Amino acid sequence: MKSSFHRTRKLSSLPSNFGFSLVEVMVASAIAASVLTGAALAFNAIGMNQPKVSAIVSVEIGQSSAKNYYNINGSIVNAYKAPSYGRAARADRIRSRFWDDVSHASAVFCLARDGLNSFRPVYIPLDGAIDGRSLDSPESFRVHLAKVMSQSSSVYKAWRGSSSFNNGSIFILQPSGFPDFLAVRAIYDIDIQSTAKPLGTYASVKRYSWNVLTDYYDIFYPDDEKGVPFQPLFVFHEKRTRLIHNEGSMDNFKTASDMPFYFIWWPDPAARSLGRLNSNSGSPSDQSSKSEWPNPLPAYSDMAGKTNYFFTVPLYPSM
Repeated sequence: MKSSFHRTRKLSSLPSNFGFSLVEVMVASAIAASVLTGAALAFNAIGMNQPKVSAIVSVEIGQSSAKNYYNINGSIVNAYKAPSYGRAARADRIRSRFWDDVSHASAVFCLARDGLNSFRPVYIPLDGAIDGRSLDSPESFRVHLAKVMSQSSSVYKAWRGSSSFNNGSIFILQPSGFPDFLAVRAIYDIDIQSTAKPLGTYASVKRYSWNVLTDYYDIFYPDDEKGVPFQPLFVFHEKRTRLIHNEGSMDNFKTASDMPFYFIWWPDPAARSLGRLNSNSGSPSDQSSKSEWPNPLPAYSDMAGKTNYFFTVPLYPSM
């Protein structure tokens, strides 16, 4: 009994190798707390003093635009001021949705506008005498629309090659299940609108399906005193076989070896301005005059680097 008690006292007096003492734990905790507190204070100081890259502004776009775009009463909308990376994330989502629509499309037609889009059909009649294969360009589709749905003629404008209009609509068509109709899967409206209160440009991309707004992004660009529009929204490359007809400068857009296709640009919420970049616009023109091949580059060379939302879309994605 006595020897057992003696061994117990001896073992308890030996230093432990299996942990930290209470003093060591308290010292380590104090050091960790001071480090974390210092890091939090430093992060807060940086966050409070960095330049703010986005802010919400109230933009006067007019009653007609507000009603047409968003079906709301009033004339003022709240929009983020460029650059806004949160709005860019929303634009990324709409870009993904656009590609999904294109992947299910039988045809895509980009129509130019200089005003509001008051025409968003759900079905488009097909004239019994028309061969669907003759709808092989935005202009042929616009002419067909004006023939079967005359109210469209005052909305959409004729264009070939490069669009010189501020606004545009992208019709994404799919089979309707009926031989005499085309179904409209979605319409994407791109509108670039100058504003006076505040001075700048209000840009928006909106998706409509069954004439209902399903998604959109918008952004406000403060006036940068450049006053240059965001153009072109669309460039259409026709089939190269059309070079058999000499049409002067329009021959520069006859570049497609097989399938006609578009270049499409959307405004970028992460860009500070819609103004053109400084570029040597004379160089592409000189190259065009010397080249033996069609060269449409001068029509859209100033769009380089202006936006991350650039698309190459075939006229007939399903083929």
